Amino acid sequence: MVTSATPRSRNLSKEGLVHAAIELMESAGETGFSLRKLGERVGCDPMAVLYHFKSKEGLLRAMADQLTARVRAVDETLSWQDRLYDLAAQYRQLALEHPHTFRQMQRFLNTGSADYRVIEMVYRALRDAGLSEQDTPAASVGWYAVMYGLILGEIGGLIRPATPAEIGELDQQADDGLPLLRQILPHFLDLDAESVFKMMMRVVHQGLADLNA
Repeated sequence: MVTSATPRSRNLSKEGLVHAAIELMESAGETGFSLRKLGERVGCDPMAVLYHFKSKEGLLRAMADQLTARVRAVDETLSWQDRLYDLAAQYRQLALEHPHTFRQMQRFLNTGSADYRVIEMVYRALRDAGLSEQDTPAASVGWYAVMYGLILGEIGGLIRPATPAEIGELDQQADDGLPLLRQILPHFLDLDAESVFKMMMRVVHQGLADLNA
């Protein structure tokens, strides 16, 4: 716990620190990120950072919330499915632009005030889908889990086109009863991550619609 702060620490902009921390996270990655390196980057003692955020965890939460604040309000005249997809697509774009910071969102049930605004939009869409208050917690958590899973799969390298070398590995295997694998695997050369994302989010939204069918 920080019991005092230098005058210099009080003059530091909290928003500026968060912005610098995001830049450091994206350039150094999570393993290269530290309060000491952030202090060096902005020219202050690490204790000055703690003055604002109390802990590294508090800083990470603020970073995640600053990223969440970039999610724009959806057009409420759109269908609930289109609104949810708009939000999901915005999260995906944030992840592609800030993959290391985006991963910090998974650390918290919510990231703060910016997240509350987005969650409210998700709840309104689920209400318009006909879900009850009792079903909304499970539906919203499930929606976020699928969305995050797809995004993390993409930025982690799972959801991408296969390389010719990867496809060619199958030719090294004996013909041991894998006809469907041999038939389908070449299509992975043309796999498009955005198309996968759209398809699976559509499946989730259709499943939500079927709950009240």
